[in-house]
Amino acid sequence: MKSTVEKLGNNQVVLEVEVDQEQVEAALEKASRRLARQIRVPGFRPGRAPRAVIEMRLGREVLYQEALDELIPEAYSRALEENDLVPIDSPELDILDAEEGKPLRFKAIVEVKPEVTLGEYKGLEVTKQVTRVTNSDVDRVLEDMRERMAELVSVEKEAVELGDFAVIDFTGYIDDQPFPGGAAQGYTLEVGGGAFIPGFEDQLVGAKAGEVRQVEVTFPEDYRAEQLAGKEARFEVKIHEIKEKRYPALNDDFAKDVGDFETLLELRADIRKRLEEAEEREAERRLEQDLIEAVVERASCDVPEKMIQHQLEHKRQHFERNLYYSGLDKEQYLELLGITEDEMEARMRTEAEQEVKTSLVMEALVEAEGIAVTDEELDQHIDGLVGEGPDADARRERLEAQRENLRESLVVEKTIDLLKASATINEVIVDKPES
Repeated sequence: MKSTVEKLGNNQVVLEVEVDQEQVEAALEKASRRLARQIRVPGFRPGRAPRAVIEMRLGREVLYQEALDELIPEAYSRALEENDLVPIDSPELDILDAEEGKPLRFKAIVEVKPEVTLGEYKGLEVTKQVTRVTNSDVDRVLEDMRERMAELVSVEKEAVELGDFAVIDFTGYIDDQPFPGGAAQGYTLEVGGGAFIPGFEDQLVGAKAGEVRQVEVTFPEDYRAEQLAGKEARFEVKIHEIKEKRYPALNDDFAKDVGDFETLLELRADIRKRLEEAEEREAERRLEQDLIEAVVERASCDVPEKMIQHQLEHKRQHFERNLYYSGLDKEQYLELLGITEDEMEARMRTEAEQEVKTSLVMEALVEAEGIAVTDEELDQHIDGLVGEGPDADARRERLEAQRENLRESLVVEKTIDLLKASATINEVIVDKPES
């Protein structure tokens, strides 16, 4: 088999392929045997009719087409491999010569991955910004821990106040008729927490334990239950009990309760260490991203529109899934961001184009440096991820099923390590921006 390549521009090439007459004959024989098994020929057992009989019965065109349907894709794939071409779309095929007794000639016009011209990617100068951990950061973590360990306790109070927790029974009515989902018993409600319909909780302020209150509200127009949206409702609410949230004191006993610490100072030191490690990981992630962006910026590449559209469709699907799980619709999401649908689409397209270019440039860098992950390296990586324990075999089975994805991840790690090893990295400590 022989093949030639002609570049047309816009990442399109013309691939002309010539398949030897011997290969064509072999394909015809194979097609004949396949067809012989599919039809009944009087006087012959299934699959035993000779090629001449099959050709006479079905016609030469049918036999030839059956052979070409298998021969052309095989020859096309082989020609792509021989010429180091990676298609990004289906080819436009045209048979040039398919006469009996001659080689098969066909051409394929196809759009392929573009060539990437790498710029300077070694010796880059980048800044690694590590965010400073402050006492206030440690204090916030401690307050979160106190919040998780807080307890609700009953209190003897004159009346419900904002911030209290009221244990209530309630029944809702629309037009003096109870409605589905509008009742509960023994419900603990944080008064002022905003969990219920606007106006509901405010009307409980001042209520006493044992009191029954009538609460009148209007469901919002965009309420999730459409049958209730915009409706006026009355709730009969009985207050059984008033509770307050009690927080543990920040002292050595608190430190002992939350972990293996003897003093509060030890706990604070441990929190600071974990926060600093997290900030270091985030700084390293940003550094790696900055290095990749610098490499991509210095490279040149004609990004094909088809690849952009494919990535854009992938982003749209991901966006729709996130919307579904967030419980928002597109209009609500756009309103939260303060942008129009056209602006969001333009933003997504820009991101898609940059993501495609990044992928192409990184592939070119991997090829230029000959970066690869051996089976032995991959096995060692999987062994490390599997670890020990009763579920080790199940974990290994899951990881082995993702073997090639793991290999690609390790290739990316090696590539980033190469960039970092040659880069000049200036590390600075910065304060967290004020929110």
